[in-house]
Parts: sequence; structure tokens; C-alpha cells
Amino acid sequence: MKIPYPWLILAAVFSGSLAGAAEYRDLDWLELLPEKDRNALLSQPAINHSGGAEGGPRAALGGDNSAFDPAAYAWYSTDFKAELDQQLVRIPGFVVPLQYDEQQRVTEFFLVPYFGACIHTPPPPPNQIIFVTASPGLNLRSIYDPYVVEGQMSTTLTSNDLGISAYSIAAANIVLYQ
Repeated sequence: MKIPYPWLILAAVFSGSLAGAAEYRDLDWLELLPEKDRNALLSQPAINHSGGAEGGPRAALGGDNSAFDPAAYAWYSTDFKAELDQQLVRIPGFVVPLQYDEQQRVTEFFLVPYFGACIHTPPPPPNQIIFVTASPGLNLRSIYDPYVVEGQMSTTLTSNDLGISAYSIAAANIVLYQ
């Protein structure tokens, strides 16, 4: 039998393989914040580092918590956006290693929005930290390098000595940010 249009078969095979490919939603870190937390964090005044009567720590950083302060609450908020649960997402960030395998690949880590997060005080709010599981693991070149993580996000609270995250991702792909 003669196949008159072999390119049709190739096109059908190629488009069939693309149909099974995952469609990832590109996320920005601010999209992880519920609106009330985002507004509170974006509208807080600058921290005064000069000391004296005017330079005391803000409530979010250990000062007077006698009155409710939306910014103080937002710094510790584990509130999440429910619509992100079970979504396929892609988000860039920095790796804070938590667990390694026997080949020294990182198998669990926190993905954070900026370098140095979780290593200094205060850490980002929990809804700005993502717990990532990576199988078979990530050969981490350097903690200074940003990575892009793709996978299924869930609204799962994870806590350990380095921090608390309000989101998690089962990584399908991790690549160096370009």
C-alpha cells in the first residue's frame, strides 16, 4: 500500500505526543499570596535601622504585638490560594537543600523567592516558601544559582527547623534558570 502523504502520519504522531505534554502555568511569587497578605506586605512602611526611639523593631520582627497589625500577620501567614491546589505550575527560585540521597543529589528542598532566604532572620512568610520533592534528585551546582521548578502544586503545610511552607510541589522537572 502506498502512503500518499507520509507527512500526515508524522504530523499525527508528533501532535499526539504533544497532546500528552503537560501545560504548566507560569507563576510569579506574588501570585502565591492571598490578597490580604499581598496588600499588607506591599503597603508596610520601610524598616528603620537607625535605632533609638524611632528605630525599634516592627511588630512583625518581634516588637509590640499588642494591637493587630496586618503586616505582622502576613509575615507569619500560612494562608494560601486554594485555586493553586493540584495545578501544574512553573516557578523560578532559589534552592535551600533539606535532604540528600546517597549520590548527594538534593531530594527535598525549600524553593524561595530570593537568595539567602531561610538562612537569615526573618525568613519569607510561609506562603512564600515552597517545599519541593525531587525524584531522582537535583545535582545542585551552587546555592547561588536560581532554578525553575515545574510540577504539581499542592496546598500542604510543611514544617522543619529551617522554616514553614504553605505550598509544596512534586517536581517533574528542575532546570537552571536562563
